[in-house]
Amino acid sequence: METVSAKFLELRYGQCWEDADVLVDALDVDASGTYLSIASAGDNCLALVAAGARRVIAVDVNPAQVACLELRVAGYRHLTHDEFLAFLGHRPCRVRQALYRRCRPGLSVAARDYWDRRAANIEQGFATCGKFERYLAAFRRYLLPLVHDRATVERLFTLATENERRRFYDEEWCTRRFDWLCRLFFGRLLLGRLGRDPSFTHYADEPVWQCLSRRLPNALIVQRPADNPYLQWILTGRFRSALPFALRAENFARIRSRLEALEWHVAPIEELLGTLPDQSVYGCNLSNIFEYVSPAAHESLLVELARVGAPGCRVVYWNVVVERECPQSLEGIIRRRRGLAMRLHERDKAFFYRRLIIEEVR
Repeated sequence: METVSAKFLELRYGQCWEDADVLVDALDVDASGTYLSIASAGDNCLALVAAGARRVIAVDVNPAQVACLELRVAGYRHLTHDEFLAFLGHRPCRVRQALYRRCRPGLSVAARDYWDRRAANIEQGFATCGKFERYLAAFRRYLLPLVHDRATVERLFTLATENERRRFYDEEWCTRRFDWLCRLFFGRLLLGRLGRDPSFTHYADEPVWQCLSRRLPNALIVQRPADNPYLQWILTGRFRSALPFALRAENFARIRSRLEALEWHVAPIEELLGTLPDQSVYGCNLSNIFEYVSPAAHESLLVELARVGAPGCRVVYWNVVVERECPQSLEGIIRRRRGLAMRLHERDKAFFYRRLIIEEVR
């Protein structure tokens, strides 16, 4: 696949930043099916396991992300739910090194070597140590206090009605200073240097903050912030009253009992697709990988996905600052599910995505 160059050596994401509730519904998971998923930090692959998929194939070109997935899997195997949340960094904990020693025997040699050399990340809680999480932590620590004090942030999570939230947003939250500082912090320069890889904005057709500011009212007004784990983590550094799909207590035991359904590979996705038989895949979670590639590479990969996809196979991905969807030239083999995508996107709690794309192999 033609891509913009990037360094795939560091942990970019310590946790997944797509709403797995939306993903599971978008894929309409079939218990007899095989599903392909970008590994990222592993949460969404494990959500597909919890949803009942017979086989989940995780793939990532970055070995650090696969090491992150492996450590999560070991945590499900060897820890209790409370210990697991603490180990990840989502609860206070003073014994993370001891928890790591319990998980370590379940890791591959490569993953063990990766985490053995990163004791500080284990001590902090490895889910908080990706480049993107550090970027969001910098926003929370240095920029947010210049605009809103802690009491204002806390109020956001207590407002019960949409009218209360709209008044709060218009009168207190969305100030000129907030807009100006966010425009700076989420600009191409700082985002590329501190957050995502600079290649993320190579094909961008609008500034990141323009997309964020358009989606923010839905997250802060229409939806309840008290139900949004992603918003809570960004603004407070922890999941307060909500957890992502794969971390909820009711899904923990189910994932633990079905880990044999999950496999993982360090490889470019097009290389992995070349090993899969025709019409063998029921659904694909592609995160936002198409924002990093040219339109020609996007089209080429969709053709290969149509080959491996069984009839009705859904291909799910997100757009932030790059518009990507199935081109008209492929409408004979892939159809767009725009209505379904729009309905699910309205309840997507990961508010920084411009569009959710759902396409289906004919």
